[in-house]
Amino acid sequence: MRINRLLIILTLTVLVTIAPADPPSLNLQLHYDIRRDHPTVTQEFLAFDRIGYTFFFMDLNFDHYRKSGGLSDVYFEFMRYFRIKSWKQFEISITLQYDDGTEPVKQVWLAGINLGNINFNGFQISTEFLLKKEYQLGINWQYTLVWYGEFLNHKLVVNGFMDYWINDIVNPNWPDSDPEVAATRYSFQAEPQVGIKITPHWKIGTELEISQGFLGSVTGKLATEETYQYHEWYILPTVFVQYNF
Repeated sequence: MRINRLLIILTLTVLVTIAPADPPSLNLQLHYDIRRDHPTVTQEFLAFDRIGYTFFFMDLNFDHYRKSGGLSDVYFEFMRYFRIKSWKQFEISITLQYDDGTEPVKQVWLAGINLGNINFNGFQISTEFLLKKEYQLGINWQYTLVWYGEFLNHKLVVNGFMDYWINDIVNPNWPDSDPEVAATRYSFQAEPQVGIKITPHWKIGTELEISQGFLGSVTGKLATEETYQYHEWYILPTVFVQYNF
């Protein structure tokens, strides 16, 4: 375990110490999850350099239904992109990603190919196909779509992502004590976000977490009202304020 953690720390350190081509982008968001009735703090980091870019985000949840007082759980994703070819206006990259968090989240490694710099009706779009290796489970795949657009003289910001992946439910290490979890073969999650820039540093807005087969959907107050159902669609809104450093 010590060797694995040391390897992760060294790998991430090397990937983020490449000299940036432009000043990095860093923001901090405070969300109030309406249906789950708890705050979440999200930090996002984006930096471009001469060979690609790095993106990192971290969610800090303050779920007082799970833990009375203070931080209840943490989740983060680290993504490194290496540009290998430019084709017309598009950019083709390979990517290495690492996801982890507090229990019950297990570490996940992902690697794949990304097609970026796609312009569509004012949106910048990035799409990728990934191989996914979750701790103690087999290799599966994931498809990801990311979008970002600014409108109304850059005051209105519309952005978000969509993930669709397959779970290794035939593996004996897949949790099967809950039959709904045991049957979750496919998972979908999308988080569209709409915000209004008040100043160059401040933004307010709303976000929807739309999911089916996402094990982390039923938490907080929602977990006291119903149990997770793999075939159900969950639409969970937040309101947020964001500060751009």
